[in-house]
Amino acid sequence: MLSGVYRFPAMDSVIFGKPFVEALAQEIDRIEARAVFVLASGTLARETDTVERLRGMLGNRLADVCAKIGAHTPRIDVVAAANAAREAGADLIVTLGGGSVTDAAKMVSLCLANGVAEPSQLDNYRAVTASDGTTRRPEVTAAPTRCVMSRRATAIL
Repeated sequence: MLSGVYRFPAMDSVIFGKPFVEALAQEIDRIEARAVFVLASGTLARETDTVERLRGMLGNRLADVCAKIGAHTPRIDVVAAANAAREAGADLIVTLGGGSVTDAAKMVSLCLANGVAEPSQLDNYRAVTASDGTTRRPEVTAAPTRCVMSRRATAIL
């Protein structure tokens, strides 16, 4: 039998029942974010006005938008997004979309905190299980860049 402890990542709050752009504006003001990097699903970016409404609300606080995260969160897409966020000086990552974009935001945060600039560098952060069943988990620097994840009308902060 395996044993261990799982600790959920820190989460400040879940906001619901309020339009996403309005909830996000309040949160950005609260945490005083100045360079917001948006990870959006390609479908939302192409087929809705959500990204444009977000651009309008953010104004000069918009650092950049990445709508190029492929299905199943390819590491090449994640690292490209992390490099863009790093170059833009992002102090907040906002997601618009579902699973792949949400997973990408977590990995972008890991890349930013740990200096990952090439996809192959992610190999340094894999858990490795030895033939005797022991698992080595590498040390990972906690991400200083906050994330706001959205899924439909809910914002997870």
